[in-house]
Amino acid sequence: MKGGWLAIYGFFCYNRTKTRTSLMHLSLRRHWPVVVLSIVIGTSVALAGSYFYIRSRDIMESQLKTQLASMAGSAALFIPGDELDQIQGPKDETKPAFIDLVHRLKSLRTLPDVRFAYIMRKTINPMELAFVADADALSTKAELDVNHDGVVSPDEAPSHPGDLYDISNVPALQHDAFLHPTTDSTVTYDQWGALISGYAPIYRKDGSVAGIIGIDMRADLYAFLSQSIFTPVALVLVVLGGILIAVAIVTLWERRQLMILNKINNERSGLLKLTFHQLGEPLTIMKWSLETLRDSVDDPRLQAIVEEHVVCMDEGLGRLNSIIDTLQQAEKVDLNTLDYLPVPSSLKNLFENSVHEWQSSIDKRKQKMNVVMDKDLFFPFDHNMLSLVLRQLLQNAIEYSPEGSTITLRASEGKQRVTISIEDQGVGIPREDLEHMFEKYRRASNAGRVKPDGNGLGLYIAKGIVEKAGGRIWIESIEGRGTKISFTLPIM
Repeated sequence: MKGGWLAIYGFFCYNRTKTRTSLMHLSLRRHWPVVVLSIVIGTSVALAGSYFYIRSRDIMESQLKTQLASMAGSAALFIPGDELDQIQGPKDETKPAFIDLVHRLKSLRTLPDVRFAYIMRKTINPMELAFVADADALSTKAELDVNHDGVVSPDEAPSHPGDLYDISNVPALQHDAFLHPTTDSTVTYDQWGALISGYAPIYRKDGSVAGIIGIDMRADLYAFLSQSIFTPVALVLVVLGGILIAVAIVTLWERRQLMILNKINNERSGLLKLTFHQLGEPLTIMKWSLETLRDSVDDPRLQAIVEEHVVCMDEGLGRLNSIIDTLQQAEKVDLNTLDYLPVPSSLKNLFENSVHEWQSSIDKRKQKMNVVMDKDLFFPFDHNMLSLVLRQLLQNAIEYSPEGSTITLRASEGKQRVTISIEDQGVGIPREDLEHMFEKYRRASNAGRVKPDGNGLGLYIAKGIVEKAGGRIWIESIEGRGTKISFTLPIM
């Protein structure tokens, strides 16, 4: 009897298991398209996420290397190659040339993420380079003691002139660094963290290569991303997020494409107008002058005519060059490739040079230039870039102000920043135009009455340079009464 109950119980369990299996198979058969679609979408999104992760890492690496190579190339231009020949060993560390090189290298350490800067030259051994100067060469013991243990370890000590460096594992230093700006192919990891090095040749006045400059930049963010992987939770979130926003992405993508196309068309139209209007007049000047010269070959006054029209052609060519330079600077602002290299400099000296550049125009228009500074401000900035900003702003102030008016160039020091302003008594800007004045190819609606041939790029370039320097720029203006343009620069 007991055996019969066991047989019945076994039969019941068998059938219950079979029923569950059948229901599961039925459910799978009914919903297999959804299951397959979910798997396909999940897999596609996961693969796409992995691809974009790898692609973004590669783009970041490429941008990092491009930025570093550009930085090294720009820095090399400010290193006098002939001074390197004066530094041959430790005994030359007291020479003014060596001290000057160290200070130049040390100024590079103020740039974001720059850890080391040094100069090396070739030796008789192709696999060894010799140090010429190191940014840390004149640093104190306290400055060199990075880990603050009271001892300057060999890893913290600077390199001295003549110290050898093995480059057998650094392909970039074996050849390319002496030909053009380049970088190491990979990121290195040591006690200082993740670093990537960039190099550029330093030239003597005769064009020969005196050595190379090396810059080691931190690459912590790139290293973190390159070592990261998708966790299972992140992957699930990516899959779910991809499913939920797929339709929205398509819609937004199409709208985005339309906006980009409209913007491209508008900028293309503006550029064509600029080309026809701005380049046409200088070309006409040169063409007319050449025709006059051609018709005056037999005239006894030929020499005077030649001199007169050569001046005209020089003016036309100067205007063409100015337009080309402006377009190039605008392109750099667009691509965010402006090279802003701050070096401790005198703001008073910058003001004096800028005013001197426009003094003849100021005198011609019988205008007065007031420069207001409580004291000379000495802080790191890029003299060439800020000269370009002041050139744009002073030119506008002079050309849009009447004869006999006063222009004020002012500088004041605040908390961790300097504020510079240029104020005129000119035509001013209509209120409805103010918010658009820093846009490309935009001019005030009343500007054409004073200066028909403006290009609308000056303030756009000035804004790009100021923001590259870490500051901001703004306009205050009342139509008919004048304009004040101010911008800030960080002191540190």
